[in-house]
Amino acid sequence: MLLYWFYSPPPAFADDDTSSVSIGIAGWALFDQFDEFAVHANYEHAPLQDLWDLQPRVLVIFAEHDQKYYGLGAAKAFKINDDWSWGVASHVGYAHNLDSLGYDLEFYSYLFIKYKITQEHRVRAEIGHISNAGFGETNPVSEAIVMSYSYHF
Repeated sequence: MLLYWFYSPPPAFADDDTSSVSIGIAGWALFDQFDEFAVHANYEHAPLQDLWDLQPRVLVIFAEHDQKYYGLGAAKAFKINDDWSWGVASHVGYAHNLDSLGYDLEFYSYLFIKYKITQEHRVRAEIGHISNAGFGETNPVSEAIVMSYSYHF
């Protein structure tokens, strides 16, 4: 099924054929106490035409208690209509001062929906999940809700 998705004719992709930077606010521990807050900042490269239109990404998360996450990943966006798109993204990264997650290597993935305000300005809502994928002795996980603004250039 996964191979079919990669090699089949692509569905309508989002028309975001530009690079962007974004800043967002997040609430973490969504299904627990929902008491951790953070700032998410990322750079998203324009889609790579030769690589299924994946968009390479760099993500930095600054949370309370000097917690940080530095990740590299990719996103895949799909067009809903001229103003709306949705997609998925996944990152692998280093978690600093996040001992509660059980390991320094963490994977952050999310689903998002994006609205185009103008050609350069977008807002995005996402729900994300971070986990060490079993690399640590324990694998506590956390979920987040993020609201972001992005500038496309």
